[in-house]
Amino acid sequence: MNRPPITAKRVLIGLTLALVILSQLPVRAATWISYLPHSFVSLISQPAVLLTRASTTLRPPRDDTDEVIDDKDLKHKYAEALAYIDNLEQQIIELRNLSESLTKIDQLLQLEDIQMAGASVIGFNGDKENPILTINIGSDDEVRDGLAVVWGANLVGEVVSTSAKTSDVKLITAADTGFQVRFAGQSPDGSTNTLTGYLEVGKDGRSFYTEAFSVDDPVNVGDLVFLADDTWQSRAKGFIVGAVEVAEPHPDRPYLNKLVVVRPMMDLAHLPRVVVLVPRN
Repeated sequence: MNRPPITAKRVLIGLTLALVILSQLPVRAATWISYLPHSFVSLISQPAVLLTRASTTLRPPRDDTDEVIDDKDLKHKYAEALAYIDNLEQQIIELRNLSESLTKIDQLLQLEDIQMAGASVIGFNGDKENPILTINIGSDDEVRDGLAVVWGANLVGEVVSTSAKTSDVKLITAADTGFQVRFAGQSPDGSTNTLTGYLEVGKDGRSFYTEAFSVDDPVNVGDLVFLADDTWQSRAKGFIVGAVEVAEPHPDRPYLNKLVVVRPMMDLAHLPRVVVLVPRN
């Protein structure tokens, strides 16, 4: 049976003999021999140190990378927070406008002699100068020419022709439309300003304008504009025509007059439903 040349017993005997021999050597010789393992380890460790330094130089420390990621994440969250705040501010503006509209509706709904006849819009002629909506109620529902058509607190148009089951409604943005209106806004001291004026349809077929106000008249962007024209169905007076979109010095008469532009508060040509103000019998 073959035994391995090196065994634990032989190693132990060899170490014992080495210690006995070293104990008999002079002090200087024993010291020199004891430093041989240390020198060997130092010789091996130098290349390892150089490799470690090179690795650190070529590859950024892990901590620096983490800081960059955190910084990008923080910027992204900050941008999200700003967008959220902008969205909240827009919602506040919309809710304020809705609150004003609902207040006006509450006043208008006290119409004992008027039936609010709801109707679906079933057609639109697409004409810019003479925009016409077709609705699904007509003379069978007591709808007749001249009745005002609204949606919420907003004035939409006027019935111009009827059949038994349908009616045509000319929008207030038709080219030949013009009416007396009332502007309502707030002064810096909190009081309410009320001015009357005459609006005409603009060239864009989507807004109205007037050049009659002086530069000192208190008409401002955001003021609501209400119908005040006696030629319309009487119960239509007080419904909202739109809101002031532009109120600035007139380009031709900047020291005398204002150019005031009013735009409806909704896209009238794309309403899904409307209400006809039908007088009760």
